[in-house]
Amino acid sequence: MKLHRNIALGIISGLEKTLIEKRPAADVLKKLLKINPIWGSRDRRSIAQAFYEIIRKKKFFHALTGPESEAENLWNLMGCWMVLNDFPLPEWVEFKNIDAEEIKAKAPVLVLDRKYKYSIPDWLDQICEEAFGEEIWEKEIESLNTPANLIIRVNTLLTTVEKLKEKLLKKYNIITSIVPDYPHALVFEKKQSLQKIKEYREGWFEVQDANSQKISPWLKPESGKYYIDACAGAGGKSLHLADLTKDSAKIVALDIYPAKLHELRKRCLRNKIESIQTVNVDVKGVFKTLKHNADGVLIDAPCSGLGVLKRNPDTKWNLTPERLTEILETQESILQTYAPMVKKGGNLVYATCSILPIENKLQIVKFLSSKLGSKFELEKEHTYFSHLTDFDGFYCARLIKKM
Repeated sequence: MKLHRNIALGIISGLEKTLIEKRPAADVLKKLLKINPIWGSRDRRSIAQAFYEIIRKKKFFHALTGPESEAENLWNLMGCWMVLNDFPLPEWVEFKNIDAEEIKAKAPVLVLDRKYKYSIPDWLDQICEEAFGEEIWEKEIESLNTPANLIIRVNTLLTTVEKLKEKLLKKYNIITSIVPDYPHALVFEKKQSLQKIKEYREGWFEVQDANSQKISPWLKPESGKYYIDACAGAGGKSLHLADLTKDSAKIVALDIYPAKLHELRKRCLRNKIESIQTVNVDVKGVFKTLKHNADGVLIDAPCSGLGVLKRNPDTKWNLTPERLTEILETQESILQTYAPMVKKGGNLVYATCSILPIENKLQIVKFLSSKLGSKFELEKEHTYFSHLTDFDGFYCARLIKKM
């Protein structure tokens, strides 16, 4: 790879917005590529690869190029990435402090330390080792530190997995694979833009991680029933729920962000789905209008996002012990707020895209020991580890309302 000046400046701009201004990496990259249409497809792939790998390995690269300083030493990070990938380093003033030989000499020693090898904050590494033990945590962080594949969920209201797989191959020469035990999933052999695929624009499929596709079935969905997606966001799991119920259930998708609900409504139109009603629970008085007799309530709770580091590696740099404490309090509050909406005999499903027990199993234990929680019993729980599945890390629990 020969690093052109305009591409280097683009990568540095993206890193600055992500690592210093703390904007989401996925949004930053999307905007960066959009405002630079002159970049070719090969350049765009190289930029995305460098951008995410530098974010993913920031701690390791900093240790090889000197301590962190003003502006995060962004040029040093990029220079280190180039040296370790055996790319020729341009003779630019920004790289004057890069000692390639020293970097290559130090790297084999530093990778013996897990915190540097997988570039994880010390405090986070410690609590995860305490939670899982060294062996399991080593396997899990290794898996979470690899880039995610492009995985889609097929909209079976419009087609089948087999038909879509065949069409993608014949029409677009796109190779996908079926995943055993994930009945609606296809894994793309290569990452690529989906906007040019007519079937995507017409709602035949949505991007959704395979383990994320495991969550909605925990509600035991049936046509004609009433379900609430309490933290719907842009509605990936609401859409899956509509698919599982043949678009014949009543599904109420709740969120506090109008933009996310607007996106969900657009996705419903694209997917030809009519059973989802969106509700902004931040609107005064609207919460009281919701019927508290749902057959199932899904709480896909806000969380640390530790399970989705494959696709959001910047998460580990934005998470702090203080932020984690705030998240735990929010999860507890959400459980107390939405659990009363489940009818007797109904299902309360609690899920996170985290593997941390304090956000998952221990959060459920705390809820069950509360006054409201005493009306429920835990039927089943499971952690979907990345190192066992190769997909994102998730947790899910199903509670039954007994009184």
